[in-house]
Amino acid sequence: MSWIVLGAVGGALLTAVLFVAWRAFRAVRRRYRAARVRISELQAKVLPAGPQRDAALLRHRLQTEMRATREMLESAPQGLIFRADAAAVLAELAATSAEVDRELAAIARFADVAQQRAALANVKPQAEQLVATTYSARQTILRTAVEDRAHRLEVLQADVARQAAALEVYTKDDPNLQL
Repeated sequence: MSWIVLGAVGGALLTAVLFVAWRAFRAVRRRYRAARVRISELQAKVLPAGPQRDAALLRHRLQTEMRATREMLESAPQGLIFRADAAAVLAELAATSAEVDRELAAIARFADVAQQRAALANVKPQAEQLVATTYSARQTILRTAVEDRAHRLEVLQADVARQAAALEVYTKDDPNLQL
């Protein structure tokens, strides 16, 4: 009998330790990502003016937009972007973003500044378009949520008004009524 109790206590203790370790791992991973983002932004800002710096800043901006869009689309209920599938939109944006990010990283590693400028001139419009698209997706989600909430509030307001009117009729019929 004592072995069963000892086993149960040990199992509960092991579960608690694993839970705390998992939470600590997630916190460290979050801090590491945040530090990496800040470092990449700082590195981009200290580069000398030119196409290498422009590519690095554009990469940072694209990564920031994709992170914000990923967070929003992952938390959006399906169908919130009108009839679009949020998971499919996110997958397409992530794939396109990864392609553009790889190209911008390659451009930043070019040794010749003239080649960097020429390559960046080709990729920059697509990177800007992708940033605008991710921003538009987030704006669409927000506008849709506002419209959906406005509809729910109208229904709620109508229900409350209907109940208030019913209460008024109910109390007029019998003035001695106590609630």
